[in-house]
Amino acid sequence: MSNWLLTFSGLFGALGVISGALGSHSLKTRLSASDLDVFNTAVIYLLVHSAVLLGCGVALNANEANLWLKLAGAFLVVGIVLFSVGLILRSVTGDTLFGQFAPIGGSALVLGWAAIAIGGMVNIGQIK
Repeated sequence: MSNWLLTFSGLFGALGVISGALGSHSLKTRLSASDLDVFNTAVIYLLVHSAVLLGCGVALNANEANLWLKLAGAFLVVGIVLFSVGLILRSVTGDTLFGQFAPIGGSALVLGWAAIAIGGMVNIGQIK
């Protein structure tokens, strides 16, 4: 599973860089200030969580039996797609349907972070 997390991390990271460049060069004049703000927030979350996903993949390589890190990776992938990609699509298309999934995606990101914390405690023997 760690290879999948590393693959998603790379893909999401590349998407974040491309989206950021698109936003600062092309969309700046085409989107309203509000939509551009949502777009930029989504790009920041995309890039940050891509890096976190990379860390999960690397940590999982070192401890493949850690179920919590596997769950964290799954939550992060779902959260990135529903939150970041959903808000990017909402900003660019104007279709509010995409934005309706953002709260679910945000919740998945929070669960991903919580699973990382629990996975770390498992590794130091705090939780069996």
